[in-house]
Amino acid sequence: MKHPHEKSSYLYIMAVVIGIILVGGTVYVSRSGGGGNNETQAGKPNTAVVGTEQSEQRLAPNFTLNQLGGGTIELASYRGQKPVVLDFFATWCPNCRRDMPHLNNLYEKYKDQVEVVGIDLQEQASLVEPFVTDLGITFPIALDTQGKVSQLYGVRYTNFHVLIDKAGNVVGSVPGDIKESDITNLIGE
Repeated sequence: MKHPHEKSSYLYIMAVVIGIILVGGTVYVSRSGGGGNNETQAGKPNTAVVGTEQSEQRLAPNFTLNQLGGGTIELASYRGQKPVVLDFFATWCPNCRRDMPHLNNLYEKYKDQVEVVGIDLQEQASLVEPFVTDLGITFPIALDTQGKVSQLYGVRYTNFHVLIDKAGNVVGSVPGDIKESDITNLIGE
């Protein structure tokens, strides 16, 4: 037979556990955008897209960065010309080392229809040059040495791709390895 004290302790513990679950669920739903609210914490529409799903479009923030090998790359120069894939990478990233040659093959296959711009995250040209050469990368490489462009696009990790349509709108993102279908879907937009 249970002692009355044990029963009240059991009920107290159950009430605390249920309370934690309710609070945790509420926090999760509010942070994940549940409940049909498509707003970010800043009150702006959430346009982040995983894969190539459609979302509310927004004009891609323009930037000008130094290009590996000389000159500069300005994103706005591609607007109205062709879609763009921004590939955020770093030389120390093993997934980038694996994915970039695949992306380069897709670039070679579709370069008349889509531009690929590699954006190195906060490394110097002297480190990036041998990495790009060793991998045989032929698409343009921009140097985001101060991390301003990665901040502008909300990039938090490497091997992350932002998809921009011909009109210059961000239409999606691909965390991780990019697929040929991501490129062909972007071309078809």
